[in-house]
Amino acid sequence: MRQTLFVKYNRTRKPEYQIRTSIVEEDGVRYVEKTPLCQDGEAHIRSLKNKREQLTKQHFDFQVLKPQFLDGDTCARFVFLQGETLAETLAKRIQAGEPVKEVLEEGLLLAMGEPDREFEQTPEFCRIFGDGPDAGDKSFSVSNVDGLFENFMVTENGIWVMDYEWVFDFPIPFGYLKYRTLFYFFERFKSSFGWQDLDAFFALFGIDEAQCGQYAAMEEHFQVFVHGDSSQGYLIRYQQPVETVDTLLSKEVVLDDLEMKHKGLQDKYALLEGTLAEKEIEITKRNEVQRLSNNHIANLEGMIKELRHEIDEMAKLLAYLDKHEAVTNRIWRSFLDSIRRRFPKGSKRRKILEYSINTIKHPIRYSKLYFTEMGRNRIAGDFAIGNDYLEKGKLIFPALGETEPMVSIIIPVYNQIHYTYACLESILEHTKDVSYEVIIADDVSTDATKDLALYSENLVISRNHVNQGFLRNCNQAAAKAKGRYLMFLNNDTKVTKGWLSSLVDLISSDPTIGMVGSKLVYPDGRLQEAGGIIWSDGSGWNYGRLDDPDKAEYNYVKDVDYISGAAILLSNQLWKQIGGFDERFAPAYCEDSDLAFAVRKAGYRVVYQPLSTVIHFEGISNGTDVEGTGLKRYQVENSVKLKEKWKDELKKQCVNTGSPNPFRARERSMGKPVILVIDHYVPTYDKDAGSKTTFQYLKMFLKKGYVVKFLGDNFGREEPYTTTLLQMGIEVLYGPDYQTKIWDWLRENGEEINYIYLNRPHIASKYIDYIKNNTKSRLIYYGHDLHFLRKRREYELTGDLKEKRDSDYWKSIEFSMMYKVAVSYYPSNVEVEAIHKIDQEIPLKAITAYVYEEFLDNIQEDFAQREGLLFVGGFAHPPNADAVLWFAREIFPRIRQRLPQVNFYVVGSKVTEEIQALHSEENGIIIKGFVSEEELTKLYASCRMVVVPLRYGAGVKGKVVEAIYHGAPILTTTVGAEGIPYVETVLEIANAPELFAEKTAELYGDEERLLAMCRKTQTYIREYFSIDAAWKVIEEDFQ
Repeated sequence: MRQTLFVKYNRTRKPEYQIRTSIVEEDGVRYVEKTPLCQDGEAHIRSLKNKREQLTKQHFDFQVLKPQFLDGDTCARFVFLQGETLAETLAKRIQAGEPVKEVLEEGLLLAMGEPDREFEQTPEFCRIFGDGPDAGDKSFSVSNVDGLFENFMVTENGIWVMDYEWVFDFPIPFGYLKYRTLFYFFERFKSSFGWQDLDAFFALFGIDEAQCGQYAAMEEHFQVFVHGDSSQGYLIRYQQPVETVDTLLSKEVVLDDLEMKHKGLQDKYALLEGTLAEKEIEITKRNEVQRLSNNHIANLEGMIKELRHEIDEMAKLLAYLDKHEAVTNRIWRSFLDSIRRRFPKGSKRRKILEYSINTIKHPIRYSKLYFTEMGRNRIAGDFAIGNDYLEKGKLIFPALGETEPMVSIIIPVYNQIHYTYACLESILEHTKDVSYEVIIADDVSTDATKDLALYSENLVISRNHVNQGFLRNCNQAAAKAKGRYLMFLNNDTKVTKGWLSSLVDLISSDPTIGMVGSKLVYPDGRLQEAGGIIWSDGSGWNYGRLDDPDKAEYNYVKDVDYISGAAILLSNQLWKQIGGFDERFAPAYCEDSDLAFAVRKAGYRVVYQPLSTVIHFEGISNGTDVEGTGLKRYQVENSVKLKEKWKDELKKQCVNTGSPNPFRARERSMGKPVILVIDHYVPTYDKDAGSKTTFQYLKMFLKKGYVVKFLGDNFGREEPYTTTLLQMGIEVLYGPDYQTKIWDWLRENGEEINYIYLNRPHIASKYIDYIKNNTKSRLIYYGHDLHFLRKRREYELTGDLKEKRDSDYWKSIEFSMMYKVAVSYYPSNVEVEAIHKIDQEIPLKAITAYVYEEFLDNIQEDFAQREGLLFVGGFAHPPNADAVLWFAREIFPRIRQRLPQVNFYVVGSKVTEEIQALHSEENGIIIKGFVSEEELTKLYASCRMVVVPLRYGAGVKGKVVEAIYHGAPILTTTVGAEGIPYVETVLEIANAPELFAEKTAELYGDEERLLAMCRKTQTYIREYFSIDAAWKVIEEDFQ
C-alpha cells in the first residue's frame, strides 16, 4: 500500500527546474521521490544520474545517495535515510563548547574536500554566476553548489550526500562555495548561538567584506538562473528573520538576572511575549493555509491544461483513424452494425444467437446447461432476468424454520425483475450477522417477478390480486412480518457490508430511538441523501445531494427530519402502534416524511445511521417526471397533504430563507445548546489519561443534552476512535476539507455555537484569538495540567536550566489563555492555588478529571490467587518514564530481596528504548507496552497491587483514579496522590525509596489489608467521580 507522508512543490523555479519532492511509504518502507511538474523538467531529473557519477568519482569521504528511476526515468526515487544532518552534528559540537572555526573548517573539508585546480572563468560560469573573481582562487573539476551541511546526512552507515541537483563540471570559485555553505549555516543557527555580526563570522574563515559582496552577487545570479524573475522574492523569503522558541527562551536568560529586582516587570514581559508568540503562530497558520491553497490551485490549473491537451490529441487521433480506416475494417464494422440492428442487445433473438454460437464454441459446458435441471433453470433465469442469473443462479436464503427473525426485510416490487434480483443478491452477500426474513411484496407484476419462486428459495412472497400501489402494498406485506423490526427496502437498491447490523445495533442501543435509516448513494458514488430536512414551509432537502459521501459532515449519527423510504427500519410494535403508512398518501410519496412525523409524535426519535450504506438507483421504481401521468406526479399532490396534516409541527421547523444555513436543520438541533470541543487529536481513550478525560467529558456533555462537535488539531481520522465518537452522535471535523477551511467554518457557524471548550495551551493558543474575533461563543479552557508548574518541578529535581526557561515560557502562554476565557478548569486545587498565588482574580475551578457513568459491582476479592505489581502510564509523558526507571533501579531490587518471586508489570503506550531495555523475566520486570482495554482490565484483576512511584508532575494523575476505579490496592508518592480529594482514605503513600520498598513488601503480604483497601474503592469513586459529581461543579458555567 502506498501512502504519501509529505509533499513540497518548487514552483518558484523556472519551468525546466520545477519539481515535486515527496516522502512516500510503500509496504512499511519510506522513500523520497523527485518528479518534474511539467515536461520541461524531465531532463533536470534525468541529469541526476550523471551528476551522481561525477560526484562519486571525485569524492571519497562520503557516499552519494543513488537514485532509482521510475516512470520512464521521469521520477527519481531515493532511500529515506534515518539520522541527523551534518549541520545538526556540527551545531551540537559548537553548543558543547568546541571552537566554531575548527568545527566548521572540519565540516567544510568533509563536505567539499581540497580544490584540485586553479579557477578560470568560462562562458558557462558567466551565464549562471555572472562575473567571478579575477584570479587567485582555487576550484574543483566538479562542484556541488548544493553541498550545504544541511544536505549531508550522518547515519550509522557513514555520511551521505542527499541533494545534488546543482552539480557543474566547469570551475566555480572555492571561496564562493565556502561562502554559500557558511552563509546558510549562519542563517539557520544564529538565533540558537546568539550570532549577530555576519561579517565577523565570515572573517573567521578569511572571507573579507569585498569578497562577501562579490559572492552575494554571484548567489543572486545563480538564483536568477534557477528561479527567473521570482528569485528576489525567493531570497527575501529565505532571509526573513524567524522568531523561534529557542529565541524566546534565550531572551528569558537575560531576564533571569533581573528577576529579583523587577519581578513584576518580568511577569508582564513574559505575558506579552506569550501573546506575541500566539500571534506569530496564528499568522504562520494563516500563511500556510494560503500557501497550500495557492499550490492546490496551481496544481489544478496544471492538471486542467494537461487534460485539455490530451483531449485535443485524442480528437486528432480519432479524426486520423476515421479518415484512414482500412476498407476491411469498414466492411466488418458495417456487418456488426447490421447484426446489432437485427439482434438488439438484451433481446430474446440476441440471446438465442449467443446460445447458438456458444454451443458450437463450448459444447461440453453448454450441454450441461441443456441436460441438467439446474442448468435449464439458469437458462430460463437468463432469459427472464438477465446474464447475472446465468452466472449466480438461484438465490438460496437461510431457512428460519420456527425461529422468529430479528428483522423482516420488506421489498415492494412491481416488475423490474433484474433490479429485484440484484437487490436480493446483495442482501444474501452482505447480511451475515443478523437473522432475517425477506418478504417480497409483489403488486401484480407482469414480468418474471411473478415467477420469483422459481429463481429463489426461502423467500416470503406476498402477491396481491389487484394492484394496490406502493403504500398499500407495503402495509399489507408488513402485516405478514414476523420480525422484531421491519426493514422497508426499495427493490432498486443494493446493500453493502454491515448495512443491517449497524441499523439494528443503533436502534437497540437507545430506547428513545424509534426509526433509523441508511445513507443513500448513487451508483456513481455520489451522495443521494444523508437524512432529509423539512423546512417550516413544508419544502424538503435531500441533505448532501450529489456531494462526496465520505465527507465528515455526512458520517455521524444524528437526528433528522425524515429518512427516505428507500431504506428505513423501525420496530414492528411501533409500526402497529402508528398504524403503518397513512393511506391518505396512497399510492405513494411523502409517506416516509409522514411516518417520521408520526414516530416523533409517538415520543421517539428518527435517526440517521451513516454506517449503513445503500446504493439507490433513484427513479427506477416510479420515474422522475412530477408533471406526467406516472406515480411521480403524486409527489406534488401529497406534499400539499403533508403540509396540511402537520401544519402545527411545521411551525417548529427551521425557516427556509432562500439560502439557509442548514447547520441546525440537518440534525434537528433547534433550541439545543451546541458545544465545540477542541483538542490535539481525537481522544485515544485507551492510550493516555488526557484523552480519557476528554472522552469522558464528551460523553457527559451528550448525556446532559448538548449537541457536541469535536475538532482535533491534526484533522486526522484515527480508528477506531473517530468512529466511536461518530456513532455516539458527535460530529468530528476531520479531513483535508476542514483542515483548509476551518476558519471559514468557525466564522460561518460561530453564531450557532454556544460554547467552545478548549484543551491544552499549545492547542488552544492557535484558535482562541480567531474565535474571540469571529464568534459569540462562551470560551472555556481546560489545561489538563499546569505546564509551567510541571517544568518548574522537573527543574527542581534535575537542576536543568532549560527546564526553568521552559517553565517561564509556558507560564506566559498559560496565563495569556486564562485571561482570554470566561473560566479555566484544572484537575485539582493544587493548580488553582498555584495560579491564585500569582493572580487571585483569574476565574478558576478544580474539576473532576475522570468521570464514570458505570460502576463495578463484581470485583473479585481473590487476593490469595493474585500475583505481581502493576504500573500503568503512557511514556510520551516524561514523569511516567522517570517513575518506572526510578522504581526499577532503586526500589524494586529491595522488594525482590524480601519477595524473590514477585514480578513488576509495566503497561503503557509509546514505550521508549530505555524502558524496553529494563525487560527481564529473570529479574521479574515484564514490559508489556500498550494493551487493549480488555487486557488491562484483566491485569487489574490479576495483579495484587498497583504502584505509582511518580517523583514530579502536576495535576490529578489519571492512572491513580483509574486504578481506584478498578478496585486496586495502591501505593503511590505524594506527587501521585496530589490533588485527588480525600484519596488518603483509599491508598497508601511513601516517598523515599527505602520506605516505598518496605511498604510495598508489607502490603503485598497482608491479604486482609489489601481486601479492606479494595472494598473502599467503589464507594469512593461513586462519591467523587460520577457524572453527577462532575456536572455539579461546572453546571453554572453552561447556563
